[in-house]
Formats: sequence, C-alpha cells, structure tokens
Amino acid sequence: MNQKTLFYILIAFIVFFIVTQLVTTLTRKPPYEIAYYRSKMEYDYTGEATFTATAGLFFKDKNKQQQYIDQYQQASLSTFKSYFDDVSEKVGRNIEVISMNSTMTERSGILEVVETARLLNAASVTNGIVDTSLKDISIYSVNDSQIVVVVPEGADILTIEPTPTKIVENAIYWQPSESSMSFPRVIFKEGEEGK
Repeated sequence: MNQKTLFYILIAFIVFFIVTQLVTTLTRKPPYEIAYYRSKMEYDYTGEATFTATAGLFFKDKNKQQQYIDQYQQASLSTFKSYFDDVSEKVGRNIEVISMNSTMTERSGILEVVETARLLNAASVTNGIVDTSLKDISIYSVNDSQIVVVVPEGADILTIEPTPTKIVENAIYWQPSESSMSFPRVIFKEGEEGK
C-alpha cells in the first residue's frame, strides 16, 4: 500500500485525520501499519458536526515512531485544515475547521492517535433537511475499520447510503469490507417529537 493511499485512509474520514510521516516518499512504504481505524461523525440540525478519528499505528522501529510523533505535532493542524480546504473546493461548500484537538497514547506497542474536530458546514442544510453527502469523496479503509454517523436523537432519517452494517438508535454503523467506500450520505430532519 503506497503512502498516497494511506494518506487518504487517515485523513479522508473525515476525518480528521492523521498526517503521514513527512519524510516518507510516495514510492516507499510508510514506517507503520494501521492496526485499526474508527471514525465517528456527529451531526446537528445546523450542519455543524464533530468528527472523531481514532487510528492505531504499529511501528516496527521505535525511532521512526518518535520521528512521526515529532512531525505530526508540528504539522497536524495545518495539514488537517488544508485537507478540508481541498474538500470544500470539491464539494462546493465552505467547510470550516472551528477547532481541532489530538492526542497520542501508546498501548501494547500500538500508537493510538485520536483527532477530534468541530466543523462548520460539514453537512448542507436546505429547508431544515440535513444532507451529510460530500459528493464523490471516498473513505479508504483497513481490515479493522468502523465508520459511525450519529444524528440527533429523535431525528427522522430519510435516506442512508451506502447500506449500513447496523443502526442502533440514532447511530448508523458501517464496517467496510472493501478498500474504500463512498462517504456516508445520511439525509435527516428534525422529528415531530423534537419540534
């Protein structure tokens, strides 16, 4: 798997998303393997959303892990904002990063990176109907991936694409079996009980 593919795996979910090691070239494999990936996207009725991405990275070389940590801390926010500038241009909607936090924790030899971002205009809203679509943006996945979209409690869900793995209350889950899937399109509106 080349770096470009891994780059999109880590940041396209929206991810808030993990910066690939800056010194790795496009033709070389990155110094880590992605052990797991989780992306949770929580929307409200205004089109704002909180995206939380969690990735477990396994490094064979601890020196390369430390280099990655150092580079990530220097460039993660600017790379993240730049990514959403590109997404905004592709979807024709200004998606603004309001805030972004990240943490790194090592557990059992896996470096877990958690990014949480608040986004303005993450979804489009027309006449009270919220649409999470990001047009032709795809989410690249690894073997142990989970994508979750959370809508407000009591929302009426009108459309879900692609077909989810399961729905639990107001949370919609996907566990991609392919190397990529379309960014989830969930169309919803405020339910009668919430009005």
